[in-house]
Amino acid sequence: MLFAFSGSASAGIADTKHNLGSGAGIAGRNQVTTETAEICVFCHTPHGADTAAPAPLWNKRLGAAGVPSGGGTYTTYASLNTPSLDGTVAPVGSISMACLSCHDGTQAMDNIINAPGSGGYDTTGGGNDGLTYTWAGSNVTAAGRIAGGITLIGTDLSNDHPIGIQYCGGGLSGAGGTVSGTCKDGDFKAPSTQTINGNQVFWVDTGLPGTKQRTDLPLYSRSGADSSLGPLVECASCHDPHVSENQAGPAGTNVVSGATFLRISNASSAVCTSCHVK
Repeated sequence: MLFAFSGSASAGIADTKHNLGSGAGIAGRNQVTTETAEICVFCHTPHGADTAAPAPLWNKRLGAAGVPSGGGTYTTYASLNTPSLDGTVAPVGSISMACLSCHDGTQAMDNIINAPGSGGYDTTGGGNDGLTYTWAGSNVTAAGRIAGGITLIGTDLSNDHPIGIQYCGGGLSGAGGTVSGTCKDGDFKAPSTQTINGNQVFWVDTGLPGTKQRTDLPLYSRSGADSSLGPLVECASCHDPHVSENQAGPAGTNVVSGATFLRISNASSAVCTSCHVK
């Protein structure tokens, strides 16, 4: 299925700032200048991926606080002690760690496990400074780390929308197509759920109710010690790294993707009001 959809996915990425390759792309993006025109390799590989990563076929080193080496020690939104925060904030992890493997600025964007061509496999990805590719762009260091602008989220996440936070304050579970429990915070729209490939998945509808589509806002459950928290909001709940601005959603959604990889346009604050009742 990955290869069946690779054409449409690549077309979207090619027209975005996630196209880090040396080939053609939009102006002003960070990009390697000499090594590879490949687009997908900076995140994914068909062989030798990180089997511990929550993202599919992940080609980058992950980890926080150096275990494994390659991530920062994060300050979360919970550190603000705001009284409106009525859900548990889990330690940074899950799918958000994949985004932060570039956007926290602690390691180079060319930290990739399986480089293009033969003989490029390295489980460390080349360390914090990656594979020493040559980079160009206004917001990238010579080593390939994101160095500035809004895309440098850093390791202090207290000024960003909380991630790893229970949706609607927690209290939800599900089985089949039924959401069980009651949101602790009533200022949220009820999510949908469905069992897919043996996993209970949750999302907030933006298109056809009860039908999971690309433009919906997914919620993510965790395993292990955080499994009891239920569906959580992560980076990828709002952002889809594979879409270009104004890319049309599936039939029936009547929505298009927004700027900065938002799953839907934020015109009239539509991303915010998809979840928040305001």
